[in-house]
Amino acid sequence: MVISDCLKNRTFLYGIIILLVTGVFSFAIERYGEGHLSTILSWIEARGNLAPLIFILVNVLGLALAIPQTLFTVAAGVLFGAFEGAAYSLIGMSFGSVLAFILGRFVFRKIILQKFGASRSFLDLERLSDKHPLKVLALSRIVPVVPYSIANYLWSVTGIRFLPFLIMSVLCLIPETVFLTAGGHLLKSGVTRGTVNLELVAVLVGAGVVIFFLIKAVRKSLREL
Repeated sequence: MVISDCLKNRTFLYGIIILLVTGVFSFAIERYGEGHLSTILSWIEARGNLAPLIFILVNVLGLALAIPQTLFTVAAGVLFGAFEGAAYSLIGMSFGSVLAFILGRFVFRKIILQKFGASRSFLDLERLSDKHPLKVLALSRIVPVVPYSIANYLWSVTGIRFLPFLIMSVLCLIPETVFLTAGGHLLKSGVTRGTVNLELVAVLVGAGVVIFFLIKAVRKSLREL
């Protein structure tokens, strides 16, 4: 099974790469750009209540354009902190998933099927979703075979119902979201203040442990399908 084979190779690698790239980029902006990162963060903070709204709207638009959600999640940690960032990311994911699902089901259905309808991953997804819709949806979100933003469009052309799609899509991303926002916030603190928050380190490690065991559970569940 293609889905099972893909999941065997999924680790934290993608998230860690994003965090490392964000860290290097942030360090370069702050150290060699005359404190530009701090300036950007101060400007965002000065927007007050509008800052989260702007981020959420950009996140929704990014998901509709199939830009990887991981980028927005790490950015949320950098901009708003681990827990507020996670909350804003989940809100953005909710509305972005709704928009992508509606567009995929009612506007781009033919285009999506033409592009992905013959792929083995999509055929596996469609076949399994007919038999175990909630289980397969949850598993695919915990350890995605394709990026979250693209998966929204793929799910929209299956037989999955909208409400289960939305609920499971958001709930199953909570551990990964906390992991990435905590990592983003730690990077910002280290670069701009030269400090490390041990409580956030504990949150990061805890979220990583949860994801690790969820991945093991996913692999076991896939073997049973």
